[in-house]
Amino acid sequence: MIDILIIGAGPSGLCAAKTFLQHNPNSKIVILDSHSTVGGVWSKERLYPTLRTNNLYPTMDFSDFPMKDVGIGRPGHHITGEEMHAYLTAYAQHFDLMKKIQFNTRAVRVQQGPTNDGWKVEIQGPADLISTVTIPTTLLETKKLVMATGILGVPSMPSLSGSSTFDIPLLHSSALGPQYQSVLQNPNINRVAVLGGSKSAYDTVYLAATTGHKVDWIIRKSGRGPSWVFPSHTKIGPFKAWREKLVNRQISTFFSPCVLPDRSGNQISWIREFLHTNKIGKAVTKKFWEIMHEDTIKDCRYRSDSKSKGKGDDERGDFSVLEPPHSPFWYGTSSGTLNYEQDFKALVTSGQVTVHREDISHISPHTIHFSDNAGAITVDALICATGYSAKPPIDFFPRELHFQLGIPTSTDSLTEEQKVAWDEYDKRADGIIGERFPQLVSPPWSTTDNNTNPSPPSTKIDTKYTPWRLHRGIAPPGLTAAGNNSLVFLSMHSSVTNIPRIELQCLWSLSYFHDKVTLPSIAPFAFRALLPEFLPEFAQKRQGKQGNLRTKPAGASLTTRLQIQPVHKSSKTRRYFNDGVRFDPLWDMEDIILI
Repeated sequence: MIDILIIGAGPSGLCAAKTFLQHNPNSKIVILDSHSTVGGVWSKERLYPTLRTNNLYPTMDFSDFPMKDVGIGRPGHHITGEEMHAYLTAYAQHFDLMKKIQFNTRAVRVQQGPTNDGWKVEIQGPADLISTVTIPTTLLETKKLVMATGILGVPSMPSLSGSSTFDIPLLHSSALGPQYQSVLQNPNINRVAVLGGSKSAYDTVYLAATTGHKVDWIIRKSGRGPSWVFPSHTKIGPFKAWREKLVNRQISTFFSPCVLPDRSGNQISWIREFLHTNKIGKAVTKKFWEIMHEDTIKDCRYRSDSKSKGKGDDERGDFSVLEPPHSPFWYGTSSGTLNYEQDFKALVTSGQVTVHREDISHISPHTIHFSDNAGAITVDALICATGYSAKPPIDFFPRELHFQLGIPTSTDSLTEEQKVAWDEYDKRADGIIGERFPQLVSPPWSTTDNNTNPSPPSTKIDTKYTPWRLHRGIAPPGLTAAGNNSLVFLSMHSSVTNIPRIELQCLWSLSYFHDKVTLPSIAPFAFRALLPEFLPEFAQKRQGKQGNLRTKPAGASLTTRLQIQPVHKSSKTRRYFNDGVRFDPLWDMEDIILI
């Protein structure tokens, strides 16, 4: 019997193993990962030459293992995929985690033990992953289970009519690492089409263009439109500000609606309520976001005027077509950074990248046909940067358990009573959130009068599945209510500061596993409905980096429009990590008691 089984050897899985072993070095811990190296989305086999983090050095290192100590990263530069993989490998070696990992091993099904005590996990080993024959799985039994797979496990591929006859490479952007040589280094592939408008689409377009390909970038006009992707720095008066740090400053967070308890202190905690409920405060907040919107447009140089035009820009390509339709206020973590060595705008304005705001009618050999008689293009490959499905990468059995776990599930697996229960929780949550943040009641896409899909730009709608509904974004609400603290999910949402968030989740999970957390005064199901729900892009982030909890369809709940209050990676937070005392960080983890 395994004490703790961790599925996933990415940043979350490695941090969880380290945290649990520091508490009890004698724990029998096993980590499973389907890749052959550590890193998850940063594993060696998923890397490609231009892959970089949205974050600048050194904001992607763990508090107890600085990147500078192992000579990785350069100040003022985005961390490359190779550097991130090397860092996570060094982290695993430093904390002696490698011997705990079973690589090339895929967990395929999870079910509770016979007395609802512990978990049984069916796995397929290395031979099974490459075999064309169905081979029986191996069964592992564990007392505690950590799902550290994140939300970038199941690529969402569009259903395109005629794909069976396309006769050229058709792949998801998540496969760029393993298929880089066969696709983008193939001398027979000269023109590449990219479908999607998120940061992963930007990354794919940049990779294809900088490897000498003519790129046709397709962003569906019936979809959400392009995401905000902006420079890492902005100007505030005469000063150059690091955007990533700017959004983590406490004064900046006050301008975003946040339903989580405010840990600012009695002296200034009233500011958020004033800015979002007082008439004058709401006017100030509105003006703040208008200025932010205008400045971001200028920073991104979407419009060809004297103020936004940069050196080398010409008029052969229309860059304004990439301007998102709504203010950055509505996008949350569905955004990214221009982390490229070459000027991205120049790739479009030079004509090397052509942007098509069209829907695809169907595809035929070497050809993509647009809807409404908008023409067709001839290409040599199509890469779909279309995000990830809400479907969990591992099957939890039986399906009736999904409601208790709070994981995405098909709606037909819920009873009518369960559907009514969640509807009631959502309505109550909407009432509370709408009262605190009335500007969320009427989002701009709810009154759109154009031909675009009126869905929230920070979400990817997947109506086949329910949203994630985890207590604290970590624990299954039903099991928690029943006193069964044997399962946690890590990294099922994302924030600007992901590494501190991972460390906090691992500490909370440690306390949760040992029954040392203080449960809310209301039932975890109702409590979960009050928390913001997010959605993956990632992809991402990964993933990649567009991570987040998946929302419900547009307009279903005001909780889909809330933004998380960022964690501050300060020296005080680092001290709490190392001292082993009770702490009270900004991410609403006030019920952690370190043991």
